[in-house]
Amino acid sequence: MTPWPSSRKEMDMPTKILWGGFLFILFASASLPSLAKGEEALIEDLCIEREKGALAISFSVRNCFNKKMEEAIRAGVPTTFNFFVKLYKKRSIIWDKKIASHQFQHNIAYDNLKKDYHIWLTEKGKEIKVKDLEEAKGYMARVEKFRVVMAKDLEAGEYELSVKAELDPVKLPLRLECILFFVSLWNFETDWYRQTFRVEP
Repeated sequence: MTPWPSSRKEMDMPTKILWGGFLFILFASASLPSLAKGEEALIEDLCIEREKGALAISFSVRNCFNKKMEEAIRAGVPTTFNFFVKLYKKRSIIWDKKIASHQFQHNIAYDNLKKDYHIWLTEKGKEIKVKDLEEAKGYMARVEKFRVVMAKDLEAGEYELSVKAELDPVKLPLRLECILFFVSLWNFETDWYRQTFRVEP
């Protein structure tokens, strides 16, 4: 009599180890206190100005780093901040008109051989290398004079500028990507910070 084929497959040892590690991280994440995230990240010091014929903005992100993130960066884990900028012309009768929409990134990676931090500011097409982590964090969290739209393209009236920042999901080895353990420690997403201003005729 031929035995009925079993649907249960025995896992080899590497697979057991991998799944064991995954489950450990998953359960550890569930037990973490909510304070692990630290204070809420937010946009601050938003400045709107004219820069070489363009409407330019500068701002900072506060509370976007914590100790676990710093440790991971020192260990060589690349980290990315996403920034979003939108500009609308306010209209009273119909919906607001979208004037501009932008997305750009700040990336950081530690070179363990040269002992320096590489920061890429995609909105400027610029790479910066520094030795000090605190200085590197400043470049990651600060946007300077980003050109939103040419000033000549703005009609007279009231406008609303919206800015937001978030951490890009961390990519991990062994296909364990975006695990809850790391998200709970690292993840931040600011609310939309909105500011209105007028353009005079």
